[in-house]
Amino acid sequence: MNWSVIRYLGGSVLALIMMSGCTNSDQYNKTPTVETKRPVLIIKPVEHKKANKVIYGKASFYANMFQGRKTANGQIFDQGKLTAAHLTLPFGTKVKVTNVSNNKSVIVTVNDRGPYIRGRMIDLSRSAFKAIGNTRSGVLNVKMEILK
Repeated sequence: MNWSVIRYLGGSVLALIMMSGCTNSDQYNKTPTVETKRPVLIIKPVEHKKANKVIYGKASFYANMFQGRKTANGQIFDQGKLTAAHLTLPFGTKVKVTNVSNNKSVIVTVNDRGPYIRGRMIDLSRSAFKAIGNTRSGVLNVKMEILK
């Protein structure tokens, strides 16, 4: 090898070592961020301080495909239990749901988030829905009273 090539390579390596000491180490400690093109919907529970608050709306029931899956609070969903999904009520809230057409009512516990269909206020388990109406109807007009 020619001495001029060795000097050139040696000088280049030395220059690289010197320049690496001039960099700011903070740029390597930053967490990488990922920009998404779709907006993300974050739903925060709202404290409903008034007990016995009455809300009118539409209720539907869960499809069978959710049986055995985890709910938003971590419990395993069971169609046989008296549970419900609501977008903003805190988990564990007891709600009395009354069918306005026949005045049948059931008390359910909120353990999931939903429904995500516009115009619906609460999703009931199949057994809770059966207690107040016929599952063939699919959607009921209901009165909801927040108990606790």
